[in-house]
Amino acid sequence: MGGAAGSRTAGKRDAYALQYSRLNDFRMEHIMLGGAGISGSGPSTGLPRWRQQVQYAVGHTLNDFYSLQPEVRRETPIQFLLERRWPPKGDAFPSLLHYWEVKTAVADELMRIVSVNHLLEVPVLLYEQWHVPVPVLDIELAMIFQLAWHSIVPGRCLSIQKFMVNGNEDVITGFLHMANVFCHQAYGMPAEKVEVYSLLDSRRHIFDGAGIPLQESMDYVRLLSVFLGREESTGKLLKYGVRRSEQEELVHRGYGLM
Repeated sequence: MGGAAGSRTAGKRDAYALQYSRLNDFRMEHIMLGGAGISGSGPSTGLPRWRQQVQYAVGHTLNDFYSLQPEVRRETPIQFLLERRWPPKGDAFPSLLHYWEVKTAVADELMRIVSVNHLLEVPVLLYEQWHVPVPVLDIELAMIFQLAWHSIVPGRCLSIQKFMVNGNEDVITGFLHMANVFCHQAYGMPAEKVEVYSLLDSRRHIFDGAGIPLQESMDYVRLLSVFLGREESTGKLLKYGVRRSEQEELVHRGYGLM
C-alpha cells in the first residue's frame, strides 16, 4: 500500500537524515510475517496472494475515502469506493465462496468503522511515508502512516490508526514500538493512542501511547535494525530458520504485545 504514500522527513533536515541507514516499517512486517525470498513480481510479504490483494484494495479504498472532505464523505458509500479497488475473481482466492465471504466481511467492517471514525475531521497524515533520524541508534526510521489525527490530549502528538486484513500480534508489537520511537524523535512526545483494526475478525486493538515505555521501544528497534543490517550486508535475505530465530528472540526478550 506504499504506492499511495507521500514521502517526507520529520524533525530534522533531509541532509542530516541521509547519513543513517534506513529502517523501514514494511521490512519489519516482512520479517514478522515470515516473508521468504524474492519473487518475479517483487519481494514476498509472506502473505497468501489473496490477502496481499485485499490489503492493497483496503489501503487504496481508505485513502480514496479520507481524501474527501468530511461533508463529501457523508454522501459517499465506502463500499462504492471499495468496489473500484477490489481484486477480480481469480485463482488468488481458494474458491469463489471464499472470495465472496472475504469481500462481504471486509465491506461490512469498513462501513461500520467509517460510520463513526472522525466524521468531521481531516486526517493529519494519510498514507504518507515519513522519515526521522534516530541518532542514538544510528538509523533513519521510515514509516507509512495510514491514518493519523490531531491529538486532543495535551502533551500527546497524534492519534494513529492502522488497518490490517488479519491481525498479527508480532506485526502489531513491531508497529507500536516503531511508532513510539518515531513520535518521540519527531515530536518529543508520545502518541495519544494507537489503534490497530483487524478487519476479518472485527477486532480493534487500542493502546495508550504513553503506556509504551520508550526505552523498551528503543531496545526493540535497535535489535530489529541489527537483524536487518546483517541481512543487507550479505546482499540477500536470511534463510527461514535464521529468520524465525530472530523473530523468536524479539518475543523472548520481552517484546510481546503489551
